[in-house]
Amino acid sequence: MNRDLNTPVWQLTAGELIDFLVESMRPEQPVKPDFEPVDKYVYGISGIAELLGVSKTMVHEYRKKGWIEPAIKQLGRKIVCDAPLALELFGKRNFQVNKQ
Repeated sequence: MNRDLNTPVWQLTAGELIDFLVESMRPEQPVKPDFEPVDKYVYGISGIAELLGVSKTMVHEYRKKGWIEPAIKQLGRKIVCDAPLALELFGKRNFQVNKQ
């Protein structure tokens, strides 16, 4: 639309107004998000348990053994886990079976 931007709105037709609004809302370049996808992190013991497919008790055991501890950050009661790193560490763990 080659209309002067100082033209009063009441002098535009409905079509011209719609064209102007559509043009002004169209981004010039694709917008890239400045943040990581939400899937990168899980929150709390429940989130970690769901991610790994184990119980909350097993998550506590894995943390105690240090298998997934590098992926977890905790401040007070807030727990945030880097999901891809936790899955990688979980895959590298060593199971020790008690043979009797």
